[in-house]
Amino acid sequence: MRRRALLASAAAVSTASLAGCPTPPWSDAAVQFDGAELTFRREHTGEFDPADSDRLGGVELRTEFDRAPPRLLIRGMAMGGVQECYRVNLVDVGRSAERLSIEVAVEQRPFISACNDAGEGHPYEVGVAFSEAPVPERVVVRHGEETVLEADA
Repeated sequence: MRRRALLASAAAVSTASLAGCPTPPWSDAAVQFDGAELTFRREHTGEFDPADSDRLGGVELRTEFDRAPPRLLIRGMAMGGVQECYRVNLVDVGRSAERLSIEVAVEQRPFISACNDAGEGHPYEVGVAFSEAPVPERVVVRHGEETVLEADA
């Protein structure tokens, strides 16, 4: 009986919103920062084949400057543990007039302890709309400590 109560508590905590966050951190909700709007997804909304990418780590940058507001779209595939145990997370974002820096990492999911050592690709997509800020000249994307994309916007 006690075990069922603990499992029920763990299941409730894993699906509840974090304190102070209106939505869970893994949603597609846009976040405002420094005059730009950022959206992080754990999937690709368009076609992307990391094998077709000439970039290390399978990352591509798409620009949509003809839209209002102008946008950058970054699609990638970060390598990590199996998706049942690990997920890709947006770790850090930095922006200046010259540079947009994004770091993603594959991290272990909370409340999961038994995982095998197999590796899988974790798709992600970062969209940035620059409504009040200028589009930076360069974009840098890191998977953990490894820089996988450094390109002009």
